[in-house]
Amino acid sequence: METELWTPPGVDVQRDLKPGDRGMIVNETDLPDQEVEDAVATHFVENAAMAYGRHNDFQTYQQQGSLLARSQYKAPASVIDEIRLARELAEKDDDIRAALGWSVASAFKDGMQNFHEDEKTVALFNEMAREGNFDRALKEMYREYLISAQCNTVTLFTRANMEFQRFGSEEIQEESLASPLIGVLPAEQVRVLGNDMFGNGTLAYDPDSERLRTWLDEYFDAGTSAARKHAMGMEDRVTASMFTGKVDIDPLSADIEEQPCYGNSLYLLNPRMVARTTMPKGNWKYPRPPLTSNFALLEAKRLLNIMDYALLQGGSNFIVIAKKGTDQLPAEGAEVRNLKQVVSRASKTGVIVGDHRLSIEILTPDLKELLNPQKRRLLGRKLAMALLRVPEHGTEEPGGEGMKAELTMMADVITGDRNDLKRHMTGFIYQEARKRNKKVFTKGIPTLWFPKVILQDSNFFSDYVLKLRDRGDIPRRWAVEAAGYPYDAAIQERQREVDADVDETMAPAAVPFSSPEMGPQDNPEGRPNGAKTGRPTTDPGGKPRTTVQRNKGETIKAEFDKDADRLVRSGVNIRALLEEYPGYEVGRIKKIETEAIVNGEPVRQAALAMIPVNQGYEVREQKALNLAEGLRVIVGRRKGDEAFVAKLLVFREPEYSGHEAEERAIRWGFPQVVVDEEPAED
Repeated sequence: METELWTPPGVDVQRDLKPGDRGMIVNETDLPDQEVEDAVATHFVENAAMAYGRHNDFQTYQQQGSLLARSQYKAPASVIDEIRLARELAEKDDDIRAALGWSVASAFKDGMQNFHEDEKTVALFNEMAREGNFDRALKEMYREYLISAQCNTVTLFTRANMEFQRFGSEEIQEESLASPLIGVLPAEQVRVLGNDMFGNGTLAYDPDSERLRTWLDEYFDAGTSAARKHAMGMEDRVTASMFTGKVDIDPLSADIEEQPCYGNSLYLLNPRMVARTTMPKGNWKYPRPPLTSNFALLEAKRLLNIMDYALLQGGSNFIVIAKKGTDQLPAEGAEVRNLKQVVSRASKTGVIVGDHRLSIEILTPDLKELLNPQKRRLLGRKLAMALLRVPEHGTEEPGGEGMKAELTMMADVITGDRNDLKRHMTGFIYQEARKRNKKVFTKGIPTLWFPKVILQDSNFFSDYVLKLRDRGDIPRRWAVEAAGYPYDAAIQERQREVDADVDETMAPAAVPFSSPEMGPQDNPEGRPNGAKTGRPTTDPGGKPRTTVQRNKGETIKAEFDKDADRLVRSGVNIRALLEEYPGYEVGRIKKIETEAIVNGEPVRQAALAMIPVNQGYEVREQKALNLAEGLRVIVGRRKGDEAFVAKLLVFREPEYSGHEAEERAIRWGFPQVVVDEEPAED
């Protein structure tokens, strides 16, 4: 490249610049020529390296190409600019977009569930979730949370008729509710006014639409009549309800540097409709987006793209070198001039004729750095890890312990983020729904639940769920849904199997060396004694004996009581017992009966035989029921679900002997017990 750092007087650059010249620099400043030359060279590299000799090509690539291959990287001037850059990354960068999609899918792939002790509350909130598509809303909220480190939701309540069905009932009931619709506001258009140390700053909106700004200016103008405001509110009810006032800002204030605005006015948001949740941010008004720490990598990725495109362009170029002569017999001048003519003709015909002193070499660019996978993987990994806020462990082995630790930390981060959104949903949206439907939701709001995020070692979680179900510590529904099956469909399919007697025709095979009466076998002792490799359980080298604990108690059945308009739960054994003795009377509990319940063992005292039952159930509100002469039962309400269960059977002689007491307890469905047959004392 020929350059001229100064222009003599009388020289016209446009006139004297010949077509063969590649460039000219004219220095008319007081700066040294070398500094001007370096500045021009830097500007050319940053702005024209992708031009391919045609300026229009570069402009087209700027408009349609990837974000990171556009103009040079510029540091964001404010948090608002950081959010805008992070959003552009989320939409147009391949690594960030993939990490966002993976995070959202991992957090909400199994959806959400509502739980509450009142069945009507659960059914109505499930209907509201279906009508408002809360699954999609949660995904939108999490995507915004990852991009901007904050989530600003706007909730619009509309009147709707909800139909629901109670469990086990075929009757369809209907309620008229104010049901929420959930939207997400772009974080770069939300401003915080005042001190936000405690997260209670006033939220305002900075619209980027001139049409919306004009509408709001007219609506909140002091000169607008009440009739005009009413008419505008009827035309756009959502906007009229969403905004409550207008605040003029000083363009020279210090806050404008922190939160630049499109105009000189901000519009206050309705606190009953708009709520905000942020990542930890200290005393600042705005949290920094997770990608802020890696914005400098954008320049590295942009330059990497420039290098790849330059190599792709240069990869099709080559240089042909034709040599004449050898070291012992160099070519004469006439031979070289003749060779030029021969090569010129051969480039069109493809035929060159020469002697043994003629050699041809072709030089091509070195393309070993083209689309270097290690560099791209490193940059993409760092951008994705910054989004997920997970430190690197320096391992690339898929099965390494470091990779497992990263997956565990990713699951913890996603679970923590999801808990933030859960609190946002229940604290702002669910509570507002309850306030707007006070007559319907008299028992509070349900608990929002999500399945556990499992990114590795899922077999351990499945085994844990199986053991909990075998012990009776979790409901059957949770065990079925943990396996990924719909519970309602499983009930219907199971009922069809029972009706078709599938259990008899497809009975499961017996486990070798095991009794059919055995309990759960998820913690076995190994091979039995006498097997080829079996060892006695007392062998120190054998597997230690462990005991599988199970809750002891009768089966609980739930039925809907139409008279009381609620679900009633009770044990099947006590229900059958009360049906056999309908004329019972309520009496007082004696001290010896309370001691028998606490001891948990069958006892014979004087003329009384007392048999504790349902020892695995903790109850409250105990009372004694006198069923017949010489027969009474102590009952109570089980803690947790208020199920009506029996706790103690009391038999008195001479009406019932010890053997008769044992026979009655077994016939009524309670576990087999042995009552001491010592003679009764006077």
